[in-house]
Amino acid sequence: MLKWFKNFFIDPILNFVYPPVCFLCNQLIEDAKFCVCIKCWSEFKKVEKSSIEFQLLMERFKNDGIIDKFCSLYIFEKDGKFQETIHLLKYKKIKSIGITFGRELGVKIENELGKFDILTAVPLHKLKYRERGYNQVDYICRGISEVSGIEFKNDLIIRTRYTKTQTELTFQERKENVKDAFSVNRKYYELLKDAVVVVVDDVITTGSTVASAGQVLKEAGCKTIYAASVGLASI
Repeated sequence: MLKWFKNFFIDPILNFVYPPVCFLCNQLIEDAKFCVCIKCWSEFKKVEKSSIEFQLLMERFKNDGIIDKFCSLYIFEKDGKFQETIHLLKYKKIKSIGITFGRELGVKIENELGKFDILTAVPLHKLKYRERGYNQVDYICRGISEVSGIEFKNDLIIRTRYTKTQTELTFQERKENVKDAFSVNRKYYELLKDAVVVVVDDVITTGSTVASAGQVLKEAGCKTIYAASVGLASI
């Protein structure tokens, strides 16, 4: 009853008084649930398998021997509209963006990676989680779960060590920074035997973080590890 009243009375009044606008360009949008207009969203640069960023990361994953396949939606360009959108999700608590990204990523996972058994996210350390109040990747995984029908296990991987931000680090420094930073929740050990797991992050750069998370999953008995992200950056 309350939800019906909100949808049919409160929301229309609020939209009339405060018309919903795109967070990126300030143009009016039809649905307040979508914070970015179709035009801005369409300007995000899509990841192609032929792109330098994709090829470089595939080579790194191949050398590590942990991540078997990966896919990503958009190229992360510094100071671009896509970066601004990620920041809305990550720092401004616009969580609906994560779910929308996740639905789109779920389709790409289905088309490029294939079937999988378990869906999980790169976790935040409990101190970082307490500081931010949420893990933005959880919302991306919720969207993927809607599309795939695979339940999201948000407590599968545990971040056991607080690590500094990867942003300004070199490739080698990133690997060292996240080394031995994860463990697997013991209650899932039986479930992980010979399983195909998708590990999701918001933005992948060198792949060090997802590879470190994937390492503990393989040690726990997983057969195959896929990585997926909304954004793909390079250093």
